[in-house]
Amino acid sequence: MTFQHIKIETRDAVAVVVIDRHERRNALAEQTITELGIAFDQFAADPAVSAVVITGAGDKAFCMGADLEEGFDAAGDVKSIVLAGQAVFQKIERFPKPVVAAVNGYALGGGFELMLACDMSVVADNAPLGQPECGRGVIPGWGGTQKIPRICGKNAALELLLLGHRIRPEKALELGLINRVAPKEKVLEEAVALAARLGRQPAHAVALIKDAVARGLETTLDNGLAIEADNFAKAYAHISAAAKDVKG
Repeated sequence: MTFQHIKIETRDAVAVVVIDRHERRNALAEQTITELGIAFDQFAADPAVSAVVITGAGDKAFCMGADLEEGFDAAGDVKSIVLAGQAVFQKIERFPKPVVAAVNGYALGGGFELMLACDMSVVADNAPLGQPECGRGVIPGWGGTQKIPRICGKNAALELLLLGHRIRPEKALELGLINRVAPKEKVLEEAVALAARLGRQPAHAVALIKDAVARGLETTLDNGLAIEADNFAKAYAHISAAAKDVKG
């Protein structure tokens, strides 16, 4: 497929997805969401891809959120677009390979939620971050109301969501919303290096850890421990089979 809203670059075993809509500050139209979903399906089937980095084109924005001028018709089925975005963001979050966000500029609204869908993030030290939807009379629709409280707690989440003010990367780091802060010119380089390092970890262990964390967050501690035990058994069976193959 020829993509129109994204570009894909390869750096060894790391696939770099660039949201290529710099004239719209990399806002997410319905087509952008569709293309991201297709790209991740391709990465899942490609054994040459060990990790993925998501970034934005240009030097101003990672992603400014949903493109309200393209794909959001107040008289149409807005909910279906919200659900489609949630499905693709969950596909990214549940992706079995590591995914790193290289946040090179503005990450607001849906762009902030896209960053949260990634496993880890490297953020430019001057990047404005936040969920401004409330001030516009709407609410986050691609995971913000659910994921932010799970990361930083109810009170901090409500302050961020209800006031809608932008926060600096240092504050986001303090709240546990991002992983690393870097000079703007180093963001992509550091994100690719981090993704490459994660991609060198045993793939089966990465997938099983991601699965245990994701499913464990949705259930009780006891159920989460049962998931962990199941996945530990799967990991052990994998390395045992590999050891037998070497001996055989």
